[in-house]
Amino acid sequence: MPKLVPELTAIQVKRLTHGTVKKAGKGKKVGDPIPALRAVGGVSGLNLYCRPPAGSSKVGARSWILRTVVGSRRVELGLGPYPEVSLAQARGKAGELKERIRFEGFDPIASKRAAKSKLVADQAKQRTFADVAQQYLERKSLEFSGKKPEKQRRRLEQHLEDYCLPELGNILMADLEPRHVVQALNPIWIEKTPTAERVRITIYNVCEMVRHDGILRNGLNPAHWRGNLENFLASPAAIHDEEHQPTVGYEGLPRFWIRLQERDAIPARALEFQILTVARSGEVRFAEWPEIDFKERVWTVPGWKIKGRRDKKKNHKVPLTDRAIEILKMMPRDNGTYIFPGYRGKETMSENALNLTVKEIHQADIKSGGNGFLDPETGKVATAHGMRSAFKDWATEVSHVEDYVSELALSHIDTSSTRAAYKRGQMLPKRRKLMKAFEKYLSSRTGREGKK
Repeated sequence: MPKLVPELTAIQVKRLTHGTVKKAGKGKKVGDPIPALRAVGGVSGLNLYCRPPAGSSKVGARSWILRTVVGSRRVELGLGPYPEVSLAQARGKAGELKERIRFEGFDPIASKRAAKSKLVADQAKQRTFADVAQQYLERKSLEFSGKKPEKQRRRLEQHLEDYCLPELGNILMADLEPRHVVQALNPIWIEKTPTAERVRITIYNVCEMVRHDGILRNGLNPAHWRGNLENFLASPAAIHDEEHQPTVGYEGLPRFWIRLQERDAIPARALEFQILTVARSGEVRFAEWPEIDFKERVWTVPGWKIKGRRDKKKNHKVPLTDRAIEILKMMPRDNGTYIFPGYRGKETMSENALNLTVKEIHQADIKSGGNGFLDPETGKVATAHGMRSAFKDWATEVSHVEDYVSELALSHIDTSSTRAAYKRGQMLPKRRKLMKAFEKYLSSRTGREGKK
């Protein structure tokens, strides 16, 4: 039989305060203030929890605690602070709770958790696209890597501010529909198709952050293309012909190669190295000495440096030809990290250094009576990146190598065949043979030496 607790009056409860240490131990001295649980009677298990005062206060904080059994568990339920919740109110709450627990099988803790979950869910439904977009921006910013992650963040931020938020920002995620996404994309879908497609993907990724929370209508992402937006917007492939970078064409490469070797400057050697490795300009500009294995004659480009590569952990191995090794050995090793440093003590070359070199060679050739180096189709001056397409055409039309081998040389692993080849070791022996033939072709005055 539990001990009957005398029923305290409101005045007696008002006088209740914290306790003191009766027996020294565990760093406490006799008389030190400690919290105390004071039974007030009236309802079995109702207590006033009294804390010691803090600072200059004479009375510490006090709150109501109901100790009772729910099912097979003994629990402590908070009923609110004292004196905001009076003695009479506390007894009323405690009595009502105990009655529901005893006769209805009510679980106040489970009920509180359910109420909190519902509140969280309701609050989630009140989030606008702008709220979730900000969350996406912050999360994505943590994933950006490379030389200038802040530039990647600014680009994403600009996409959101210019194209997403004006139309979608104030719309609740729970109300977002495909028609809203179409409204945001329509103004740029025809005129700026590549940008519009990137914006669509950004909207898609923002929506994916809440799709599994049961917020989106019918659980479907409103920016999904297949079976959704494709019914409202023209196919990007149908309305946009991707403009390729101007190229000299593989027929003009040997003559360009002669002009290139006449120049004595680091950007010229970097461009030469880029052509021999068919790498992207940025990969060459940010190439680092630790990436070079002179013994194996291989350059390993980290996946995070490769533009467009989804899996940033997939590195790209580049076989190095004799001339490529020769170029590396003539580069200065003044304790710098990057292989091709910039002018005036800068760690790397400028973004336009390689294209500027092509342009200068073009102008020099015209000055000496030549035709320069223009793209055969567009008539525009060739670019450094255009050397990659010249290589691809040469590999297809002259060397007749398997397509997946030349695609791997260009670090393209988008098709099933190139993915399979990548998994088999990136086909280095075949690619080494291909690049050796390409170097021989570059060194021929007419380009005929490369033909079989």
